[in-house]
Amino acid sequence: MKTINDQISNSGTLTHDYQEVLYWTITGKPMRVIAMNILAAILFVIFGFIFSWLAFSLGKLPSAGEFRIISLGMIGLVFAGVLLTLGLHELIHGVTMRMFGAKSKYAIIWQGMLYATSPSYARRNNYVLVALAPFVSLSVFFVLAMWLLQGTLWVALLGICGIFNAAGAIRDMWITTIVLRYPAAAYVIDERDGMRVFLPKPRTTHQQVDVENPTTIEGEKSYVSNW
Repeated sequence: MKTINDQISNSGTLTHDYQEVLYWTITGKPMRVIAMNILAAILFVIFGFIFSWLAFSLGKLPSAGEFRIISLGMIGLVFAGVLLTLGLHELIHGVTMRMFGAKSKYAIIWQGMLYATSPSYARRNNYVLVALAPFVSLSVFFVLAMWLLQGTLWVALLGICGIFNAAGAIRDMWITTIVLRYPAAAYVIDERDGMRVFLPKPRTTHQQVDVENPTTIEGEKSYVSNW
């Protein structure tokens, strides 16, 4: 990642040879917020089945009879586990950003959502790794922990945390699908509820970015070298 010292004042402004080609936010359109919540619910159901199957097949989850007495302590433990999972999710975002040389920062927006971001811009592939790192790493961790703690009630907690981690990654997955439409030479800046994408400026004024097909540039393809 490279740090941009100058604030981006409006669309299309960037130092050197890059220009902004996309500014996308989840809250930019009300339907996106609705769609994100619907997709999160769908992921919750899908990964609910997946982690439930893993809990019984891999984690050897005890029979339902051992869950007949649900105490406030058990409810509190689940609540704490989910909060810890969401916190770790954002922490992993930040740690991965730092691995690529960026300075990460954390905050809570008014809806009560945790988030990690960085005033830096990253190559597309690095950005995708940052976006998907929490989903992949925590999912692997929960599955391995189920196997190590098989036969105990901890398996149920691990499964619940895995479900919330996967459903909570809907924003990361959505943004990844958008970013992957652009060539690897693109830079991306993460924002609180979205991102900005930058592509190299064409060498001549006659070359234009094809917005409908952003993986190509009309005329000669000219990108800055990777670093």
